[in-house]
Amino acid sequence: MSVEASWSDAGGGRRTGAAGEPVRARPSTHALSAGESAWLAALVCVPPLLAAIVLLGPQLGRTLFAPPAVSRLWLGTYPHPEPTETARVAIALLGPLFATAGVLLLVRRAVPGLLPRLAVRLGQARLIAFVVACFAFQRSYDYGDAYLTNGSTRISYFPLPSFAVAAALALLAALALHDRRLTARLRALARETRVRHGASVATAVVLLVVWLLSAYNTDGTVGIAHDAIQHHFGFWIDEAFAVVAGQAPLVDFHAQYGHVLLYLTAAGLLLLGPSMGALAAIMLTGTLVAMLAVFATLRRIAGSSIAALALFVPFMATSFFLKLGPPDNRYSPANLFSLFPMRYLGPYLLLWLVVRWTGPVTTRRPVLLLAAGGLVAINNPEFGVPALSATIAALLWTLPRWSVRTVARLAGQVAIGVAASVAGVCALTLSVAGALPRFEMLLTFPRIFGLEGFGALAMPPFGTHLVLYVTFCASILLATVRAISAPHDRMLTAALVWAGVFGLGTGGYFSGRSHPHVLVDLFSVWGLTIALLAVFSVRRIVARPTRWAAPVELLVLGGVGLMACSLVQLPTPWSQIERLQRSQPVEARSLTAVKRTLRALAVPGEPLAVLLKEGHRAAWELRIRDVTPYANADSMMSYAQWQETVDALRRAGGTQIVLSRVGYDPTEWLLERGFTFGRSVDGAIEMVATR
Repeated sequence: MSVEASWSDAGGGRRTGAAGEPVRARPSTHALSAGESAWLAALVCVPPLLAAIVLLGPQLGRTLFAPPAVSRLWLGTYPHPEPTETARVAIALLGPLFATAGVLLLVRRAVPGLLPRLAVRLGQARLIAFVVACFAFQRSYDYGDAYLTNGSTRISYFPLPSFAVAAALALLAALALHDRRLTARLRALARETRVRHGASVATAVVLLVVWLLSAYNTDGTVGIAHDAIQHHFGFWIDEAFAVVAGQAPLVDFHAQYGHVLLYLTAAGLLLLGPSMGALAAIMLTGTLVAMLAVFATLRRIAGSSIAALALFVPFMATSFFLKLGPPDNRYSPANLFSLFPMRYLGPYLLLWLVVRWTGPVTTRRPVLLLAAGGLVAINNPEFGVPALSATIAALLWTLPRWSVRTVARLAGQVAIGVAASVAGVCALTLSVAGALPRFEMLLTFPRIFGLEGFGALAMPPFGTHLVLYVTFCASILLATVRAISAPHDRMLTAALVWAGVFGLGTGGYFSGRSHPHVLVDLFSVWGLTIALLAVFSVRRIVARPTRWAAPVELLVLGGVGLMACSLVQLPTPWSQIERLQRSQPVEARSLTAVKRTLRALAVPGEPLAVLLKEGHRAAWELRIRDVTPYANADSMMSYAQWQETVDALRRAGGTQIVLSRVGYDPTEWLLERGFTFGRSVDGAIEMVATR
């Protein structure tokens, strides 16, 4: 027997060569699977990634993300640019990319047999310890008064009983999946039939309607709604009525939340009537469609309406997580229309299309899908660009074969699809406003909030936000493993990588303004990612002969349990009916005061720049021409925005700017440009230009 043959023997211990001399036994080798490669790549990538974040962040921030030498924001707006933090977040986004590359390099490599097992066990233990540490740190972190957390400087999101319940639910689920008889019964119960499908959809719709009832307001109730809603509703209704009055996003109006969706909103207001109730009905219909798109996505992936409902209900509760207020008059993502549906509707519809597209292996070209992604990106770059990127990633991860040719073909289809969306928006603005869109207007608010740091707050060093980050990274890595080991099961792979990329991309929304309430706005995509990971985990547990859940699978099941705990926040229908029966008198409403002001200052047809909340609506109802290219003064944080407003007013032949006191004083700036102050009307300062 040769020495080489003796190394491959199954036995161990002391061996002898051909001459009888002792030969030291070499350890057996093992070809890494895709899953083992992922755990090993994660272990290897973390230390250098942390070092790059800490050491390279300041220099990269000064080089790439430095704010303008002279800030264009009003001094009173307290700009806080964060170039170092922005750079560190950008470096962190490279983590899953490096880990994915590591998987591709390590898979099928021969390594010592003990290494994969050690990497998997160490990786799972480290992941669980990290998640526990993040939640523990969150409970003790003091944000400080600058974060304005409703009188409290600490927020833990989930109370301790929720973690206990989540752990108990995870163990019960693991035990149920371990029992073959019970698993067979659950499979029979979840088997798809027409009746079960109809009942599941009806249940989802009823729960959504009950929850969204808390987000419905009328002209009479919005003035007595939660303070946060009163602050925001002026932006939503003014943007919609600016389009109703004839202004066009990307042409002569800067929309802060949705450029394309505003056209549908304006059409709905013209159809249903100009009221806050009509706007709320339109917005909530969009939210309902977005959530049902997620339900349809989960149904396709899980293969069962009942299984999809079991995941959808906790996802819904987490998406509408309570931020502030009593349950009967709350502030949550459900009634924050700038989030649902303006930011989430397009991405969730896009995910549903992605899953439908990547279901069976098809030769259809995804140009239409990518064109839809381009429209979503143009509508709201903050969430739309991550959604488009996630769609491209889903198509890339589910290619039948990875080669230079297939990747190049996909790149060409991306270019054609995005070009089609650009052409569609050009045709839309030409037909509505008679002008081509100015796509640089898409960057107005991202530049103000991102590069110049308006409203920016420092990110905590540790906490729940890092749990979201590792969840999204895990989803991308799992999709990579599935793309290698199960290339024919495309739907779940596409959804996993889509959710991971979209989640990481929307993280920029939190990193810019790292307020604890802003993090709640990302709970929806986080909950979606956990639901998708749960589908994979349950499949793995059921397929395993021993049926014992691995630690990381228990962690995922615990995540679903934690989401389910948010169901206690479900608003009661009777409390919402009682809330809607209370109404503010017409004379006490802000719209009435704005109308009274405008009647005293102008006649129908006269151009004005009305910077008051509900100014666009009041001007339209009085047939006064409001030429303000922004929703109101609270959307105008920079000198350039004010100059643009003054220029629009003068081009229209107007002389008056109507505004109320804002957080900064524009008096001196306006005086330098020929404006003088007139009388005060209902608290609004009339400013008249003198030429």
